[in-house]
Amino acid sequence: FPAILMGSSIMLTCIPMYFVINVDYSGKKEGIAFISTMAFLAGLLSIFPIPIERAILINVALPETRGRANSYLNIIDDLGKGLGPFLLSFMVISLGRQAAFKLSLIGWLVGGIVCFVMFFTIRKDEKMVQDKIRDKLGLRNQESDIDTT
Repeated sequence: FPAILMGSSIMLTCIPMYFVINVDYSGKKEGIAFISTMAFLAGLLSIFPIPIERAILINVALPETRGRANSYLNIIDDLGKGLGPFLLSFMVISLGRQAAFKLSLIGWLVGGIVCFVMFFTIRKDEKMVQDKIRDKLGLRNQESDIDTT
């Protein structure tokens, strides 16, 4: 169930982030404590997908393509880290801070849904990789470790 954990944690991150974006704390101690708690919770929820996506990638990529797959993942991840704030800055200029960050939460929701939907394909993909490895090793008639039912 790693895809469910990954997708749901990405989507759940949007809830505390929504409060961080929208609550007007106006310098009050209670407001600052609430925003700090919400930011901590958002950070805590958003760390789950990183190790899970790399573990899933290793399980669904053939050994000879894992390096290339990890490279692609790192490139896309780095592009997101660089281009995300760059594009968001233009959105802030044109839409305002709150609207721009609210709009960016839609991207998190879409990403969470995509990760959540991976649940339906991961077992089949893992089995396909295991079968290809067995074929290469000449062990095709042995049972798979993954139950596809």
